[in-house]
Amino acid sequence: MKRYFFKTVLICSSLFIIQSMAYSQGIDYQNRGDNRWVLGGDFGLGFSTYSTNITVSPQIGYRITTRWEFGTRLTYNYFKYKDLGVEASTHNYGGGLYTIFDVYRGLFLQAENEILSYEKVFWGSPDQLDRERILVHSIFVGGGYRQLLSENSFVSITILYNLNETLDSPYDNPLIRIGFGFGL
Repeated sequence: MKRYFFKTVLICSSLFIIQSMAYSQGIDYQNRGDNRWVLGGDFGLGFSTYSTNITVSPQIGYRITTRWEFGTRLTYNYFKYKDLGVEASTHNYGGGLYTIFDVYRGLFLQAENEILSYEKVFWGSPDQLDRERILVHSIFVGGGYRQLLSENSFVSITILYNLNETLDSPYDNPLIRIGFGFGL
């Protein structure tokens, strides 16, 4: 299952990049107007026969230069699991700081530091689920591609690796995000 997901993401990403390279030749990546503030984020939906996963992550950033952006993002995640008569749901939330550096014509590098209040659900006794809320610290590094839709808006795909992955981490490496944004 995981293998097919990565193949699908790889094929879609390749088509996205090829299409956008043909389109982007008419857009100047270095001169995107006087908009220094960037508002955007990403969201995720995942559904299966045994689980539901919804994530919303708004972010706001400031372009220090035309190629370097620094900002903050918030994260909210709802997860529900139901299998073999066991049902549990959690609400996870947190935030962090990020920085993005545009390398070349939409390609960028990203680093992010996130603190997430994460609710672990586990079997405490043979017939009861226990819960424990913990803070999970993640350090992400990676890169991606931004396709400009106009001088003030874009969509992006990002692949990040959690350098601080532990057994308590709610993320699997690599973390793939598809997001959007626009300048203010």
